[in-house]
Amino acid sequence: MSDLARFLPLSNRDRGDESGTVGAWAHPAAELLQAMAGVLDAHPALLTAATLRPEVTVGADVRDLLTRLGSPWYARWARVWGILPTPSASVAALDDAALPSAVRERAQTLAAPSARVSIRDLGLVVAVALDLQATHAAPLTVDPLSSGAVALDLALRARHPQRSLVTARTLVATDGDWRVGRGPELRSTGSAIVLFLAGRAGVPPEVQPDAEGSSALG
Repeated sequence: MSDLARFLPLSNRDRGDESGTVGAWAHPAAELLQAMAGVLDAHPALLTAATLRPEVTVGADVRDLLTRLGSPWYARWARVWGILPTPSASVAALDDAALPSAVRERAQTLAAPSARVSIRDLGLVVAVALDLQATHAAPLTVDPLSSGAVALDLALRARHPQRSLVTARTLVATDGDWRVGRGPELRSTGSAIVLFLAGRAGVPPEVQPDAEGSSALG
């Protein structure tokens, strides 16, 4: 088991979430954003395609990501409840053709040696990347350490129905050395678990560890 994995079962943890104080998530966030920009550059039609979020296109999802990424936690939660506008005025002013460059610029900012990214911000990037992967087979890879940490953070902050499941079942990533929750095991892919905990998909389907997906993007 990885060092992180011993912190993942909710039954073994306090209610506090230490993962939000970790400052080592800038590199994986920057790498994912760079890869995302490359996918959007190569497949501009994706910007008008659907996501797992009802009535939200990829372009709108990316705008929301650029707006929320790096915002103070209170601003993000206020925006969730509709108090602040989404996207921000500067992001809203970008046309679709400029979005890949905007994503790449944000990646370069996060790649700076002094950059710090919270686990919640990494979770925003991971959710969009996994959504693109699930809906359009985008070649975006999330490493198991990042997906496990994001799953932990999301599980600790979960509301119904996500909290109901993680308090009754242990969600085990078949393609990563991590698990969250307690109770009988439900084995699924790390991406399916994270997308469920992020509120983008239903209960993770139970799959075999060697299950493989196919790629739709050329």
